Amino acid sequence: MIDKKLTNTLSENATLVRLTAKHPSGLKRDKNISVDIAIQKGVAHENLLQTSKHIFGHDINKYFRRVLNQFRNGFYYPLTVAWSDNSTDDDGYKVVGWRLCPNTNLEQLQSAVDNAKQEWNKEVKTFLSNYHDMLVGARRNLGEAYNPMDYSSVEEIKDKFKFDFEISLIPQFSDDIRLNLSESLRARIENDAINRANNNIKNVFVTTVEALVEQVEHVSEKLSEYDSRNKKASFFNKSSFDKLRQAVDVLPNINSDILGDNPVITDAHQKLVTVFAKIESVESLRDKGEDGKRKDIARDLTDAIDDLKGGFLDKAFGGSKDE
Repeated sequence: MIDKKLTNTLSENATLVRLTAKHPSGLKRDKNISVDIAIQKGVAHENLLQTSKHIFGHDINKYFRRVLNQFRNGFYYPLTVAWSDNSTDDDGYKVVGWRLCPNTNLEQLQSAVDNAKQEWNKEVKTFLSNYHDMLVGARRNLGEAYNPMDYSSVEEIKDKFKFDFEISLIPQFSDDIRLNLSESLRARIENDAINRANNNIKNVFVTTVEALVEQVEHVSEKLSEYDSRNKKASFFNKSSFDKLRQAVDVLPNINSDILGDNPVITDAHQKLVTVFAKIESVESLRDKGEDGKRKDIARDLTDAIDDLKGGFLDKAFGGSKDE
């Protein structure tokens, strides 16, 4: 069933965002090395091998991955939900999909973007200022594998860095589409667009619930399995708790701005907040004398999401994603 009101309400409460980040990989395939290895190892043809080298003599990706991972895992993914899938353009390049950000999260996200872009630009500036020295080091470290044709000028390589954050409004659907088309075709275009938007909303709903249930069950399982007498065999880490706590913290905004204040999700959130209030610290749960408390927390976590499982998604949207 087409729900124009649902899509128009969403356009007032949320915004589409997209991050596109690119940087040189520093990796280069070397056919000559593949040929040499093929001969040494008796490989029938060098095409059976793919040999790559770090043309700067070391992995430069880690500096840019650090900035991206901190932003994506700390803000971009927790504060938004997936809206459209990644795709590929006519030239074979990956096109990043859009994500949906509740407007109540948008200011926090934009602040995080500004900070991440500042860190990104700092890493780019450092890379470019050290570029000549890296080439000298690469010539020394790569030996016969060094090839000056592998390297661009400073001006050329500068253009290979990209950190773009786009913001776009969700289109509203009007009863009066001013197109020079027949009434039936105009209605068909509108209905197709609304159906796609509603399917995206359904996918957001399902993905949000499934991700929360998965996180809760993971933490609950780790707590249940933990043995204070054999910590190495049953270790649980603080980062899992932190990720779950962050998901719980942002859930009300996603629920109110995107999911229509679903009462079952609201109830689950309140129960999860109550459970977290019982935890003084993750470290304390590892103590030998806390076996009973760990089991209680594990049980309370799974109880909190019990109503989100079973037939909840079927009742809410009549099935799984994309049906």
